[in-house]
Amino acid sequence: MTITIIDNDAALLRSLELVLSSRGHIVTTFDEPAAACTEIEAEGCPDVLVVDYAMPGLTGRDVLTRLRERIASSCTVILISGHTDLVAPLPLDALGVTAFLPKPLDIDALTALITETSCE
Repeated sequence: MTITIIDNDAALLRSLELVLSSRGHIVTTFDEPAAACTEIEAEGCPDVLVVDYAMPGLTGRDVLTRLRERIASSCTVILISGHTDLVAPLPLDALGVTAFLPKPLDIDALTALITETSCE
């Protein structure tokens, strides 16, 4: 399964890449949202897209709005954030978000969502 993770926290990106790669997934990480958008626009959407909401420059909402036409209906979109107060009022369905996970991130919950995706 291909997974793209967009988050400005380099340590979190490294950790998630190690954990998910060790479970057989192909993981691409971006600490710059605009670069991630450019890559997805050129290459297409992965099976799973994990996007942090609160990032400098483009927010997770900006990323999902920009990629709306590129995100396949088969793509699982997981929004993550330590700022649940900012995410709560968002129209997650309209943004194409499949699930929201608060930070600190529960790796078991994330891998469960990814596993559910691969079984569908």
